[in-house]
Amino acid sequence: MGSSCFSRGNEVNVRTIEAFLKENGLEASLSGLEGGAELAGTLCEERCKEGPIVVIDGVVHRNVTPAILPDLLSGLLA
Repeated sequence: MGSSCFSRGNEVNVRTIEAFLKENGLEASLSGLEGGAELAGTLCEERCKEGPIVVIDGVVHRNVTPAILPDLLSGLLA
């Protein structure tokens, strides 16, 4: 949630991710230990020109918009 990614849209991305997780029964926890998904922010991935950045299962996704998030998150359902 670095300032550049946040200003480029990660605030909306977080709400989109939370809605996706809720809709698919993957309630987010801060620890990820409750059988759900872990949702956490970082201060900076040092890729400001490529933001917003979203990391899913260790994979860095660049220029992420709410329109492409469902496709990126669908791998969590497997």
